Amino acid sequence: MSGWNLRYGRWWMLQWSLNWWLSLGVHVDLKQRKDHRGRSFGPYLDLHLGCVILSLGWNPAYSGELERLVSTSRGGLDGNCDEAV
Repeated sequence: MSGWNLRYGRWWMLQWSLNWWLSLGVHVDLKQRKDHRGRSFGPYLDLHLGCVILSLGWNPAYSGELERLVSTSRGGLDGNCDEAV
């Protein structure tokens, strides 16, 4: 199995990957932002637990676009995704 698996709702996101990826720690983003489509996300808290990331906050799945722009990507939905949360 490779790549990222993703499940999410308005206040949470769960990501996991079983391709030898490992991360431990906490990431906190206290700002509320908007993606290029005007959808708001944040603040959110990420808990990195080995091959799993649990994100809690407002629409954390939309933060992937911002993370890619600053080259510290942790996943999330593609900025061009039409899915509604």
